[in-house]
Amino acid sequence: MQRYILSTILLIATTITAIAKHPDGEMRIPAAHATAAGALSQATPFMSDALANARLNSPFLNTPSLPSSLKADAKVDALIDDIKNFAAGFLGTRYRLGASGPSRFDCSGFTSYIFKNFGFSLNRDSRSQFTQGEKVNKDELRPGDLVFFSSRSSGKNRVGHVGMITDVHPDGSYTFIHASTKHGVVYQRFPDGAYYSRHFLGAKRIIGTAEFGAL
Repeated sequence: MQRYILSTILLIATTITAIAKHPDGEMRIPAAHATAAGALSQATPFMSDALANARLNSPFLNTPSLPSSLKADAKVDALIDDIKNFAAGFLGTRYRLGASGPSRFDCSGFTSYIFKNFGFSLNRDSRSQFTQGEKVNKDELRPGDLVFFSSRSSGKNRVGHVGMITDVHPDGSYTFIHASTKHGVVYQRFPDGAYYSRHFLGAKRIIGTAEFGAL
């Protein structure tokens, strides 16, 4: 670091010397500095050496770049944020069975519409979406993952509803966004100790998986 600082100082000094001369040969720097200026009369070689030394001794020379895995994680995080924000724009949109947006949605129509906007091709119904992506344990969920539930119409242990995780909370709970039959597109806390806790069947990861092209 000391060599880098000294080299930088020398570079600055020689640069000042090089530009200090007036076109008619007179010096613009104060007379008190004439001795120093004279000692550095060969400005161009000094500047070249100083620049080379500054580069050679720079503490930033061997600063490692971010590992590719961290770059990929950052890209995934940015994509997930974009997907979450896009989905949030449909909060309050009314539910209609068989509708796939953007003015009305059913649950799988909502998730397929949201992901399609970012280049992901999800199957149209929730049961088929459950066959896509990679299985994720409940304690490993992250925003962007899909969560699946049985419903009154699908029957016990059969997929009939889907939502997308938007937030993971410190207490281990989650928030997902979905198109509910009663309230349209809303946020829902999970586990809720009630309906969704009883009907939860599993979760799948779409973003960053081999099936959909790892980022």
